[in-house]
Amino acid sequence: MERVPPKEMARQIAKRLRQQRPDYQYLKQVFFHVRRLLSVTPEKGEKKRLPELLTNEELQSFYEAVFSARNHEHMVMIKFLIFTGVRNAELANIRLTDVDLQDLRIRIECGKGKKDRYVPIPQSFRGELAQYVDSQRKKKAKYLFESNRLKPYSTRRIRQIVKQYANKAKIQKRVYPHLFRHQLITFLTKQGIVSPKIQLLSGHSQEKNLAIYRDMALSDVAEEYEQAMKSFPVQ
Repeated sequence: MERVPPKEMARQIAKRLRQQRPDYQYLKQVFFHVRRLLSVTPEKGEKKRLPELLTNEELQSFYEAVFSARNHEHMVMIKFLIFTGVRNAELANIRLTDVDLQDLRIRIECGKGKKDRYVPIPQSFRGELAQYVDSQRKKKAKYLFESNRLKPYSTRRIRQIVKQYANKAKIQKRVYPHLFRHQLITFLTKQGIVSPKIQLLSGHSQEKNLAIYRDMALSDVAEEYEQAMKSFPVQ
C-alpha cells in the first residue's frame, strides 16, 4: 500500500474536518498527534517564520476601530490581549476570581504545559477593568468574558472579534489574538527586559523559545548599526 505523504494527509484531514467547523485548539491537537504518529519533525536547520507584526500606526488604527464601536466588553478584551500577551485559550478560561485588582495581576490557571502563573496588568488599566468586572458580577457571570448565554467565549469567537475590527480598520496584514502576544514580547525585549523575566511573564517553557523575539528586535536596529559602524575606529 502506497504511503500518503504527510502534507497530503494533512490536506485530506483538514478537508474532512472543515465541514464540522471544529475549534482551532481541537485542530491543533489533531495535527500534533498526526505528526507524532508519522514521526514528522522539522528539517534540521529549519528556521521559524517570524510573524508579521503591526506597526505602531496599524496598532493605533486597530484600537481606534474597537473604540469607535463603543462595545465595552470588546474594548476590555482587546486591551487585555494587548497588555498581557495571554494566549487565546488562556483568555477564554479566565474567571472573575482570577482577577486580582489589588496586586494588579491575573491568575492563568493551567496554561500551556498545564502550569499556573500570574501575569501583570498596567496601573492605567485597573480602573477600566474594575468597572468591567463589577458589571460582570452583577450579571452573575463566572468568566471574565461570556456570551449572552453566560457561557465563556470560545477561542473561535475571540478570533472572529479580533478579525472583525482588523477588517474595520482596513489592515491588510493577518490579525489574530496570538499576534498581540508577539507584539508584547517583542516590545518588552526592545525595552531591555531580560529573557528569564519575559519567560516568567509569557509562560514559555524554555528560554530558547524566546530567541525569535530577540531576532525581531535586532532587525529593527540593523540599519542604524550599519551606519554607526562606518565610523568605527577599526575597519
